[in-house]
Amino acid sequence: MTIYRSALINRRPGLDRAAFRTHWIDVHGALAARLPGLGSYRQNHIAERFLEDPDAPVQSIDGVSQLSFDSVQAMEASDRSPEYALCKEDIPKFQGGITILVLEAHELKAAPAGRSQGAKLLWLSARRPGVAAEGLQQRWLAKPHLPAVPGLQRCVQNFVVDRSHPVQAGVPAGDASFVESVGEAWFDSVEALRAAVSSEAGRALLHGDPALAPFAIYRIEEIRIA
Repeated sequence: MTIYRSALINRRPGLDRAAFRTHWIDVHGALAARLPGLGSYRQNHIAERFLEDPDAPVQSIDGVSQLSFDSVQAMEASDRSPEYALCKEDIPKFQGGITILVLEAHELKAAPAGRSQGAKLLWLSARRPGVAAEGLQQRWLAKPHLPAVPGLQRCVQNFVVDRSHPVQAGVPAGDASFVESVGEAWFDSVEALRAAVSSEAGRALLHGDPALAPFAIYRIEEIRIA
């Protein structure tokens, strides 16, 4: 099954947002696009912040990357490549912190045929107190939490399946064990997304899951690199 290597990253101190964005897209993006075995590569730039828990043991977040591989083994082979070594050398030039997650994606709602996905919502969740870690993904998928959110075009739940691949690149790492899932939802427009977030069903989607509690919720500018 396809897996996604996902990095939660923030800006290097002293680097403004415009410089961070330019470097991530034009420099680091070009380097990572050459990784052997890479399927797709998307960058999620933070466009609007709805929620950030200051007590979460993950560094502040300015972006989330998603790189797909056919398997964890294919990702590990890529990690041993000269191309990956160049990516690691570049990380301290624009990043101040990084937390690596390996994700498995589950599409809960498919986009209508021919419908463009104009605005993206992304949220990071931890397990609620008292919820057992073992078997959580299987239990959750047996009864997915997906309220009828107005304007929702597509929804994907990404569960963390591996936390044992931190990157050693001279920048601090957050606590990957805290993160349980990464949710994604698409809407026709920014206005539709904002309306959904403030709706009763939207609040139920984001805050009403009995097993998962969000610690960060963002509107995303998604950029496809490869």
